[in-house]
Amino acid sequence: MKKVLGSMALAGLVAGSSLAGNLSVANSNIEMSGAVTAGYFYVTNEGAGNSNDYFTVSNFSVGLKSKDKGTIGFVSYFGSNTWDGLLGRTMNNFKVKYAWVTITPVKGLSVDAGLLTTNIGYELYHSYDNLNYTFGMVWNAQPVTYPGVRVTYSVAEGIDVYAEYNQGAKGKSDDFAIGSLGSIGGIDYAVSYYDVAAAGNLIDIVLGYSLAGTDIGLNMDYHWLDDSAKSSGKDDTAYGVAFYVNPSVTENISVPVRLEYVNQGTSGIYGNIGDSAFSITVTPTYKPTNNTYVRCEVAYVSTDGKAFADDKGNPKDNKTFVGFEAGFNF
Repeated sequence: MKKVLGSMALAGLVAGSSLAGNLSVANSNIEMSGAVTAGYFYVTNEGAGNSNDYFTVSNFSVGLKSKDKGTIGFVSYFGSNTWDGLLGRTMNNFKVKYAWVTITPVKGLSVDAGLLTTNIGYELYHSYDNLNYTFGMVWNAQPVTYPGVRVTYSVAEGIDVYAEYNQGAKGKSDDFAIGSLGSIGGIDYAVSYYDVAAAGNLIDIVLGYSLAGTDIGLNMDYHWLDDSAKSSGKDDTAYGVAFYVNPSVTENISVPVRLEYVNQGTSGIYGNIGDSAFSITVTPTYKPTNNTYVRCEVAYVSTDGKAFADDKGNPKDNKTFVGFEAGFNF
């Protein structure tokens, strides 16, 4: 089981990152990694005026980081990518995606400052680092990146605690988070509390475990709104659960499955989905080499509300996503 602790969310079961390599930059103490991925995708109920199918370069990403363990180091990722979420699609233009400097004043204590990736959630920033190509509904209501500072301390072997201050996705908030990440008894975990200033709160729990060659993951979120963000006559809480399982058919073939359920009542925390929604995503994946993969994906999401629309603008309560992607990691 592969995990990423401290600078990114706990990644218990990632198909893509297990393919990625680390290239040493000549005459330097810098490692380079990244990926180029592309594919064809078809989606129903995309709304009037939108194409139901498209070809895209889903990721062009390059990362640099210091490979020594000195007092000062850094992490930086730049490029372009697409977030194809079950509840919507976002295109990210070529830019610095995240970058921070790490200062380690004493053993076991580190300070990260810059454009950080969140410790919240199971799914990672790049689609190729996840078991599934599409991003889930639980991910849709979680923070992703933000400018800020994070202090992490190792309290024991394999157990870290952290506290952070950040300015939100738009750099205009005063948010904070605390949590712990690590592994106990063979179970990888991440437990976090995140406070969005004058808006809401989130408790996030992520668990990962390997059982008889099958990787299993669980992400549970509970949201509640601050008094200043509540609306009269509407609910002010929501919760979501995502379950991940990655059975290996052969050494090079796996069939990751994601099941999700979210319930928000009338709070609107997960978006325009009505009271609740569920989804299933299946992503057969073949890795011809250690740093390449091809995968297809079928995903279906159903909502209580009319969250989608067909090509004539008629409201619909479901969406089907079918796609094929090939990727090269380095």
